Amino acid sequence: MQHKRLLAFCALWLVAFGLRAQTLVLHHADGTTTDVELFTQPTVQFVNDKVVIASTVLSMEYPKEQVVRFTYRGSTLGVQAPKAEADYSREADRLVFHGIKATDCVAVYKPNGIRVPVRIALNGTDAVLPLSQIPQGVYLLSVNGRTSKFTKP
Repeated sequence: MQHKRLLAFCALWLVAFGLRAQTLVLHHADGTTTDVELFTQPTVQFVNDKVVIASTVLSMEYPKEQVVRFTYRGSTLGVQAPKAEADYSREADRLVFHGIKATDCVAVYKPNGIRVPVRIALNGTDAVLPLSQIPQGVYLLSVNGRTSKFTKP
C-alpha cells in the first residue's frame, strides 16, 4: 500500500510542475493497474514465480500470474512500436534503410530495448548497416522515433 501512495505522490508532483510523465504501466489480472514513473529508473525482473520491480525509490513484487502485461503511457523516448512494413532493403551482407537524413538520430535496439553498438554509414538519404556487426536475431532500427523491425538470419 505504501508504494501506491509513493507513486501517487510522484505522479501528483509531476502534474503540479507541468511535466508530462513517462510511465510504465503494469496491468493486473483483476483489472487494476500500477504506474511506475520511468524517471525512477525501474528494473523488471522475473524471480521464481514473482515479478519484481525495483527502482531508486521503490520496490514491489507481484505473483507472476497477477501481472497480465506491461504498457507505457506518456511521451516515451527511445524505442517506439514497430511499423507494419519496413522501409529498408537487404543488399548482400548489409541492410540499407531508405529515407534517412544526415541530421536524423539513428539507433539499433534489441527487442528488450537495449541499444546495440553499431556503426551506421550514411549515404545520401540511405543508412547502411553491415550485418557482420551484429549476431543473428531480431532488431529495431529507430530513426527520430520512427521504428522499423528487421532480422539477421
